[in-house]
Amino acid sequence: MELYTTGYLDNGLGFLIAPRPGAHLIHLAAYLDHGVKDEDEAENGISHLLEHLLFNPNNLTGTQGKQWEALAKSGARMEAWTGKEHTRLGLSCLPRDLPKVMAFVADVLRNPKVTKQALEHERKIVLDEIHRKRHRPEFLWTLVEEALYAPPYGMSILGSPDIVSGLNLKQMKQRALDACTPERTRLVIAGKVDSAAVRLIEEHFEDWYAAPLHHEYRPVEIVPRLIGVPSRSERVTLYLSFPGPALGDPDRPATEVFAALLGGGLRSRMFQRLREEHQLVYAAQGGSSHWRRSGYLFMAMDLARERVQEAFGRLTELMQELQTAPPATTRPTRPASRLRCGPCRNPRGRGWPPSWRSTG
Repeated sequence: MELYTTGYLDNGLGFLIAPRPGAHLIHLAAYLDHGVKDEDEAENGISHLLEHLLFNPNNLTGTQGKQWEALAKSGARMEAWTGKEHTRLGLSCLPRDLPKVMAFVADVLRNPKVTKQALEHERKIVLDEIHRKRHRPEFLWTLVEEALYAPPYGMSILGSPDIVSGLNLKQMKQRALDACTPERTRLVIAGKVDSAAVRLIEEHFEDWYAAPLHHEYRPVEIVPRLIGVPSRSERVTLYLSFPGPALGDPDRPATEVFAALLGGGLRSRMFQRLREEHQLVYAAQGGSSHWRRSGYLFMAMDLARERVQEAFGRLTELMQELQTAPPATTRPTRPASRLRCGPCRNPRGRGWPPSWRSTG
């Protein structure tokens, strides 16, 4: 059984320590409860730009710069990421360097530095990133969320060029203070580590205090829309999305199983029905995405323009079949002599959540 050490400091900072006895490194991640969900349309993209400003090693100066230079020479690695709900700073290091890494992370979070020079440098990089990703096929996946959700969840993580170009130094400094607070911080430490790491956390973070959060709660709004990207190509990529459970919802595991059965791989219902049986599509896949406060199922098909209507009809038929005859009761059986394993003992295979029997 895996044993974890979890808890909170008096200032609201949470932590989780996950020992991995066979590991050779330690991975420390600081999750900030700050992302697109905390933006409005006039500042869309500010969370991602802030990540570039705070967590790019090349922008670190003074004590922070010296701390990182020493860690980098010892083999430490840093990465950062921004999402709809969180911003993450991650570091990997040798076990002996954990005290130095903890001190470094504490300094970066407790004293977030935003300079005009770093802002102008990172702005150019982010604008180039926006331009590059908007001209790649994977950018179309962001339109799935835009078509299903109202702001803020329906907004892009990168933001638009016009908005990112207009964000000023005062906005970025205030946003850094809002994002980097103990209440919004969760530390996850995994690898060759033990519960003694709690003392390091207390040493560097227990006297960290900031003003209580007073941000307005914004509900997640589902506002389905149809979005089309004009193209002269004879090939069309059709994306469909449906509201689904959040990360902590009891229905999430069943949703992931459903998404895998529907569109996960060459044996999936979508691929078999649309490509193998009717030759309507070249590729068909599906899956699910889950956040803390919401989630959705998605399906994608690559096909000829003139086959869109028929393929959509076949997909609708397939989904209706799955509602009336759940996979657990429609799975084909093999002759007993060909079975190589015993019956499935997973209780989730015995039925299907009622919420998905009535959902399109």
